[in-house]
Amino acid sequence: MPRPTRWNTVLRTATALFAANGFGAATVSQVARRARLSKPGLYYHVRDKEELLFRICDYSMAGILAGARGAVGATADPAKQLRELIRAHTAFHWQHPKNLAILFGQGKYLSAERRRRVVAMEREYLGLVRGVIREGQRRRRFRRVDPTVAAFSLFAMLNTLDGWYDARGRIRPRALVAALERLYLGGLAARNGRGPAPHPRLPRGTPQQGGSS
Repeated sequence: MPRPTRWNTVLRTATALFAANGFGAATVSQVARRARLSKPGLYYHVRDKEELLFRICDYSMAGILAGARGAVGATADPAKQLRELIRAHTAFHWQHPKNLAILFGQGKYLSAERRRRVVAMEREYLGLVRGVIREGQRRRRFRRVDPTVAAFSLFAMLNTLDGWYDARGRIRPRALVAALERLYLGGLAARNGRGPAPHPRLPRGTPQQGGSS
């Protein structure tokens, strides 16, 4: 394994190339050249191009899942858990804006064994979100909708940001996250019971710049 700083450079380079050219068109030679490594030097650390793709997907899903675990463990209130989960997921996107496109758009090129490892984390993430939704329904905080439908609706909101959100536009990340929280939690809130807690201010660490076009 390369030194952490060198390995991070390799991953960032491969992610940028796969996002720009597609996994099929990008080459190991291009990754090595842009990462300032020799091709044999890169092959010393990874066996093939697919391993690079796997490392990107594994790192991305592990990071998203860790954020989700932290969000669910930080509070016992289902609405607050979902709010923190949205913030954790979008925070990962701000830090790694191309990774989600690779994870969800090009993970299909992984071998069956490697794909199973990533899918296992995806299923754990799905289970966490469904569990929170079911608990909110049990407490009559959330309306009675299928938890799987509700969970995948949330994922559809969060995993497609790279396809339409423009960092040069007028809507800043904090405002975008707040809008996503209101849309999702407002739609999920029970109409005949106690709804989600009032929307709190986002923490200062949330990025300020960027937006949609």
